[in-house]
Amino acid sequence: MIRRAITVTVLFALAALGAEAGVAAAAAPRAAARSSAPAAASAPAQRGDTSPAPESTPPGASQHPGMSPMPRPEETMPPERPHVESELDCKNCHVSKHQGVVRMYLGRGGRGAKPVPSHMSQLRLECIACHVAEKEPEATAAIVGQTYRPSEKACIGCHGERYRGMVGQWSGTLGKMRAIVGSRVTAARAALAASPKHPKAGQARKLLADTEFNVRFVELGRGVHNVFYAADLLRLANGWAGDAMRALGKTPAKVDDALVRGGYCAVLCHEPIGVKTPDVANYGTKRFPHARHAKELGAACTTCHSADVHKAFTATPATCTGCHHGPQNERCEGCHKDESAFYRGRVKAAQPIAPNLMADAVACAGCHDWSTRQTRAAIAQKCVACHEPTVMPLATEWTAGFDADMKKTAAAVGAAEAAIRRARKSGRRVADAEALVREAKDSLAIVRSAKPAHNPLAADGLLTAARKKAEEARAKATGR
Repeated sequence: MIRRAITVTVLFALAALGAEAGVAAAAAPRAAARSSAPAAASAPAQRGDTSPAPESTPPGASQHPGMSPMPRPEETMPPERPHVESELDCKNCHVSKHQGVVRMYLGRGGRGAKPVPSHMSQLRLECIACHVAEKEPEATAAIVGQTYRPSEKACIGCHGERYRGMVGQWSGTLGKMRAIVGSRVTAARAALAASPKHPKAGQARKLLADTEFNVRFVELGRGVHNVFYAADLLRLANGWAGDAMRALGKTPAKVDDALVRGGYCAVLCHEPIGVKTPDVANYGTKRFPHARHAKELGAACTTCHSADVHKAFTATPATCTGCHHGPQNERCEGCHKDESAFYRGRVKAAQPIAPNLMADAVACAGCHDWSTRQTRAAIAQKCVACHEPTVMPLATEWTAGFDADMKKTAAAVGAAEAAIRRARKSGRRVADAEALVREAKDSLAIVRSAKPAHNPLAADGLLTAARKKAEEARAKATGR
């Protein structure tokens, strides 16, 4: 028994000695590393050593221009890390503090719009590119650190003086857009509260939820971080608020402000930096009053241009007819000037033109129903809305009949021009014949451009006179 006790005591003593030896062996490298690190850092460079001195900031790290050089870790950190690895991690309390701003900057997270990163994000600019103004005074910053606020100096430093004031304008414009959409949301919420059991109440709730999310996202994500993405989210939200009202059987309030309908490009960018809206532009082979569309006729930028790709033109012929030939447009004569002048007897021709007998009583939409395709047969059907069916043959006479008359007149003009060319080759002077042909061609051009059906009596008179002048010119050219 005594022998066994002695044996156990010896074993415990040996174990204790072994443990101490192991701890000492493990601690030796750490102590050596700690003692050698300062010596290595402070040791003078060897003669001929061309390697660069240690940097204050680790290679590749972003350093704010207003910050002092970052100290080396061994100068500030204790030799041992805290026992709990995340004990001093700010993110334990400040969870996803700036995630809304980051998502806005990256152009992600909004509803209904495809991702559109900020132009500056695409250039890989970080927060400190714009946040350059010190928030704290130097004495305070020495204790609590420094926070950097956005400053217009950063904009001007890169883009020049013409960008001065742009950030403030962005913020004000987005605020105005949020207010417009907010008023529509309030109206839709009131309509929904008044009709909670409406068959489409669920659809209206979903539309309003998406609308309100986008408005909050633009506000809390600070839309100026990606202003065009933010404006597009508000444009979508504005449309959804109107759709919610329509789903409940209500008429949404009309919004004349082009901002929330997609007209924000000019206000946010073009106008502040002096880009002038072209007075006239081309669409295919047609020239149209570009500035009037934007400033007078209420067309928004994104009606014809992409909201995602700069300068991309997305309009189609259907886009044009959707406005020009829509039931809401009563300004047909603003574009169809030739037809209007002919219909109302205001065209300048070789002979006086009287207005159409219906000019004072029937507007364009009286004969043109833009809810259907504009064929001659469809237009002819409008006649019987006011007249007896016996007038239907007149529609054919005013269309196909005049087609034949114009072809006959064109042939007469062509024959006269050929005779004039032959007369010139023979050396004869045919000035009178040339004048007659010009008058005939002008009359034919008026009828072709204005369409005979808009003033059949005037068309018949002009074509008849044109053929007579062409035949007279031919006779003069041939010497008959």
